[in-house]
Amino acid sequence: MYLFLFLASLGAYAQEKPVIKEAPKFDGKEEIIYDGKRYKIHNSYLTAGAGFLQSSMRNRLQQTIGVDFQFPIRKLNFQMGAMMSGESFGSNNNIQGHVGYGIRREKTRNNLALYAGPTLFTGVIGDATSSPVFYTGVGAYVSLQAVTKFTYDIGLGAELFGEISSRQRIFGIKIIAFFSGAYRGPKRNFNPNVRSENPK
Repeated sequence: MYLFLFLASLGAYAQEKPVIKEAPKFDGKEEIIYDGKRYKIHNSYLTAGAGFLQSSMRNRLQQTIGVDFQFPIRKLNFQMGAMMSGESFGSNNNIQGHVGYGIRREKTRNNLALYAGPTLFTGVIGDATSSPVFYTGVGAYVSLQAVTKFTYDIGLGAELFGEISSRQRIFGIKIIAFFSGAYRGPKRNFNPNVRSENPK
């Protein structure tokens, strides 16, 4: 009798379905409130900066400037950018453009991101004593960004980057300014795109 009741209770327990919490649905317009202002969570941002790089094709350290636009498509993050380098800022002996897919982690006071993808480059080798040799090529590009934000949408940081191809290998660092398109206006009495104020 007791054995029957025990087995029946085990069977009833085994038939209970576990409660699975559903992940919140993606909302491209979702916002947060920070310092009395509204900011879009899934936002694009621009970085621009200058620094130094070393190329396997050249004996001297090169100076570089570059700009990148980073943007989300739903939950995926992408980067498009260009970089110019030469023996001084503003001069150039190598120009490259790149696109990439990445991982981004943004908080109120910092922004960390890693991107990688293909690159297309063109340049010239030579000096006043030799005939110039022009070249073009494709390769792979990677960049790691770390930014400290002064406000939610403006900051300053550093970017490590590298490029590898059959023509050359590049490694460098830039100091970058960070400008985000997250700002949406001051906090209101009701903010429809803030999840905590508008539960789904």
